[in-house]
Amino acid sequence: MKPLLTLTLMFCFFVPVGLLAQTKYLGTSKAPQWITLNPVDYNSTTLESEAEDGCIDIALEQQRNLAKQTVYVKRSMRILSETGVENNSDISISFDPAYEKIILHTVRIMRNNQTIDKLQISKFKTVQQEEELARHLYNGSLTAFLALEDVRKGDVIEYSYSRKGTNPIFAGKFADVLSTRFRVPVLNLYYKVIVPAGRKLNISNRLETVKPIVSSEPQATVYEWKLNNVGGMQAEENTPSWYDPYPVVLLSEYSSWNEVSRWANTLFPATPALGKPLEQKVAQIVAENVTTESRVLAALQFVQDDIRYMGVEVGVNSHKPHDPNKIFTQRFGDCKDKSYLLVTMLNRMNVAARPVLINTTAKHSLKDWLPAATAFDHVTVRAEVNGKAYWLDPTISFQRGPLSAISYPDYQCGLVVSDTTTALSTIPLLATGSIATREIFDVPDMSGTVKLTVITTNTGTFADDNRYNFNSTSNSTIKGNYKKFYAGFFEKIAADSLSYKDDEKTGAFITYEYYTIKNAWTNNKGSKEWMFSPYIISSILKKPTEKQRSMPYKLQYPARYTEDVEINLPEAWNFTDFNRDIACAGFTMHAESSHSRKQVVLNYDYTAVKDHVTPEELKLYFEQYAVATEHTSFNISYDDTGATGPGVDLAQFTTGSTNAVFVQLYLLLGACVLVTILLKRRNKQNARS
Repeated sequence: MKPLLTLTLMFCFFVPVGLLAQTKYLGTSKAPQWITLNPVDYNSTTLESEAEDGCIDIALEQQRNLAKQTVYVKRSMRILSETGVENNSDISISFDPAYEKIILHTVRIMRNNQTIDKLQISKFKTVQQEEELARHLYNGSLTAFLALEDVRKGDVIEYSYSRKGTNPIFAGKFADVLSTRFRVPVLNLYYKVIVPAGRKLNISNRLETVKPIVSSEPQATVYEWKLNNVGGMQAEENTPSWYDPYPVVLLSEYSSWNEVSRWANTLFPATPALGKPLEQKVAQIVAENVTTESRVLAALQFVQDDIRYMGVEVGVNSHKPHDPNKIFTQRFGDCKDKSYLLVTMLNRMNVAARPVLINTTAKHSLKDWLPAATAFDHVTVRAEVNGKAYWLDPTISFQRGPLSAISYPDYQCGLVVSDTTTALSTIPLLATGSIATREIFDVPDMSGTVKLTVITTNTGTFADDNRYNFNSTSNSTIKGNYKKFYAGFFEKIAADSLSYKDDEKTGAFITYEYYTIKNAWTNNKGSKEWMFSPYIISSILKKPTEKQRSMPYKLQYPARYTEDVEINLPEAWNFTDFNRDIACAGFTMHAESSHSRKQVVLNYDYTAVKDHVTPEELKLYFEQYAVATEHTSFNISYDDTGATGPGVDLAQFTTGSTNAVFVQLYLLLGACVLVTILLKRRNKQNARS
């Protein structure tokens, strides 16, 4: 499903389409009479100090006539440097040829009070833009592309065009988001919407106070927004996806989420006719599985694993799924196709199931938006089994275990598609799983050669990720990546082997890593030392570069990690055990140690509480980060004063002698950010749309 579109300019890899497409989809004419002509001071130098990329936008305009299904766009920019010449001398206009056509009005360069006309349609190249193909999505979009000739520092480049046509899937309903501030400055920003009589436009501001100028025309109402000297705005690093600091004006003709849901319900007919092959597959699943839960699970795994992810989102199929019989036969589809196929199969099994529209980025903040059909970028499924709701994502591959343990991403809210839905549904965090790592260091003697065994049990989404990795990547590549992690702690480490156990009944995925470490000990003034850490948990501790923030700081969430570091030593060691609990905004952590005569075990348990830290919570966050970075290791020192050198006979040392052996213990108290160190599968969540 294509997400909500905003006014953007993008550059990407192009595939030539040819002159036929150029003449078919491109045309020229004067600017339409219904637009407003806005005077522009091309010589203004205001805000140039904030400019980036070697240019500054003098004017940006978007004027829309709903009755004519046309949007007029104009951009004027001054080239400030040689870098600006290199990066801003091309014009690209993207459109969907299934229902849109581009009419060019002006392309010109203004230099030394002279205007140079550059509008030559023969020099435009119509190229195919499939920037989402790497995400297995084909949308058929085209781009009209012009490489401007003879652009110089100080030039003003200005072009304007109209895009005619709208996606018929929306049946004439309009919704849009008007950005009122950007990362870069804009001297003049202008929006206009002409709404025919009898149609109501709902308007809502987010982080914005500007009000529209409303006027009347014969048979229409006109809304205008004018902003001048709009300074650039930089978002702080590492904010949650749902947090958007840029102010916008939301526009929508939809009166409620019920109206959106009823529209979507027409795209997913509840009882499509099943062809014989699909009917037989449903019958097979019913015959081979006794319980409703096992039937739902079998259908889910079939759609996840046997129907590959590939979307052909041309024209109305940007939002309308293909027929489930076609998806079943061709064995591929995008998120809405796979979800509709699963819903159809479950309903045929007398399991109540409905599609769910999701915004994978906005998440819960979607509740602050105006209702709109364009507000979503993903589709999943909600099924009811024995009175319990199950949220399922058919685009996730290799999910195993019982139905109750099937993980579902932290989408937070969604629109369940039906005629009776009246609001967005809150989606609870479901079966996220955990990572439990046991690192065993076998130290046979003081020569420096050590064996390391790492056993990691993954459940839930972590098991899904690893199962995907081992099904799509070679064992040698994964082993190499795992080794790189521990090589950050041990310079001379060799990966001996890597294996795994996949328990499809419970859903657990267990990996076994075996390493040989040489020169594990370091020499420090006659002593041999070794620093042990909770490697997984403390491997990368992040904190904001700014101590004063106005925006939330993103934490990895959901996250549940336990890590046991077991050290088997050649002699007895004296030390004092510890046991402590700690918590800060966003996480809780427990750390403890235990020991026997020749063994030390460090236990750590980390749980993320939420996905961010607010600016008000940063003080405590920084305090705990400081504790974590100052006390992050377990240091063992072996005093071999008087030894003759490497290979010394350990028998000369008295076991447990406090003169020969001592331990310094530094307790890791915690960290507010935890990152998964295990190799993760490529992020397909956004691509499942």
